[in-house]
Parts: sequence; C-alpha cells; structure tokens
Amino acid sequence: MRAFKLAIIALAMLVIWQLFGPEPLPGSAAEVSPGNDVVMFTAPWCGYCDQARAHMNRKQVEFLEIDIESSVEANDAWRDAGGRGVPLTFIGDQRLAGYSAQAYDQALDAL
Repeated sequence: MRAFKLAIIALAMLVIWQLFGPEPLPGSAAEVSPGNDVVMFTAPWCGYCDQARAHMNRKQVEFLEIDIESSVEANDAWRDAGGRGVPLTFIGDQRLAGYSAQAYDQALDAL
C-alpha cells in the first residue's frame, strides 16, 4: 500500500512539473529563428565567436548572427535559447555550446 501511495505522489509531481515547469529549450535553428538553418549567438569580445564566425565564412555557410549585447531583445533570445556562454550555435537540429571546428563540421555535414 505504501508503494502505491509513493507511486501516486510521484505521478502527481510529474504532472505538475509538465504543467508548470520550465519550457523546453529550443533544439534547432528553426525554433530559434524560423527560416534559418544556422543561427549563432555571439558577443563582440568573444575570441571563440571570432573563430566560429571565421569558420563559417571559410565554409561559405550563410548564418544568422545575433550579438547578445546589441539589444535587450537579442539578449533575451539568447537566454530563452538556454544561453550561458557564447558562441551558442544552432546548426539544423543541433545545439552547440562553445566552438569546435570538428563539431561544427559534423553538424554542417548533417544539414
């Protein structure tokens, strides 16, 4: 009987979490910015952002760049996307935190 009560409590907690918990983070570029396959959140002072941007330019990949310091709206979009650092890049349905040429290339190949 005790196990049954614990199961009911756990189920109730799960339902409450689903109804009132945080919204899931975007998992694709289209969720961040419809119509864009690649979206990159950057900041002007970020060296890794410079490397990521240069990598995309070398590969001739079109991307939407959002400078998180350019406006309150841009910073809010970055936070809504789960931003904790930059670059935060969405390539297709992949979310990449930080910069790794290999990870970017793998995600681009999957587009």
